[in-house]
Amino acid sequence: MTSLASYLIIGLIAAAATAGSMPFVIRIAKRQGWMATPDERRMHPVPTPDVGGIGMFVGILAAVVAASLLGDFDQLFQDSTEIIGVLVASAIIFGLGILDDIRDVSPPAKVTGIVVAAVALVWFGVTMFQFRLPFLDVFVLSDDWVPLITVLWLLGMTNAINLIDGLDGLAAGIVAIGAGAFFLYAQRLADPSIGMLTQPNIGPLVAILAVGICVGFLPHNFNPAKIFMGDGGAL
Repeated sequence: MTSLASYLIIGLIAAAATAGSMPFVIRIAKRQGWMATPDERRMHPVPTPDVGGIGMFVGILAAVVAASLLGDFDQLFQDSTEIIGVLVASAIIFGLGILDDIRDVSPPAKVTGIVVAAVALVWFGVTMFQFRLPFLDVFVLSDDWVPLITVLWLLGMTNAINLIDGLDGLAAGIVAIGAGAFFLYAQRLADPSIGMLTQPNIGPLVAILAVGICVGFLPHNFNPAKIFMGDGGAL
């Protein structure tokens, strides 16, 4: 079982890389005119950079590189292709989102891009294989349903976060809290005395990455926001 300290180091690296890159991203966005204008969904009074996803993607890459160099994660990197799937899918969905931030992508094209990212996850073994409906039961998916549910889950989650990226600190704050809860839950399930999370497992690493990049982004997104995630970050 990977130590808690190792996960916290990765989270801090993700936060530091995201926070450190954001001033450069803001400067480039203003120079290139990559700005979000005020509308009914955004409360800011002046045009504001909306390509925060660039800095967040930098945070992901920096943290994954650090994890690959940290001995505690050797089993995850050597015995599994899931980390490759996460990186490939992240790159696809980041590219799609940043293109939409800069020059607009039609809704059908955006859905298609998200589906492609989900297929990449499935290809490398990062899938939904069961889910719980509160107050009902845990449903274990058959092999036939795994790809479809994984695609639908990614479509739902990405668009849910994208819709709330308009109020200062809202999207990043919600994701940081949710991912933090998932990380603590995963750590508990991975405890040898419980043994419900098989090892190596990419879940806790992805959760702490999400916490780190959101915590690193939040100082620049609190009211009055200097930058928004944009589709490149929210998706």
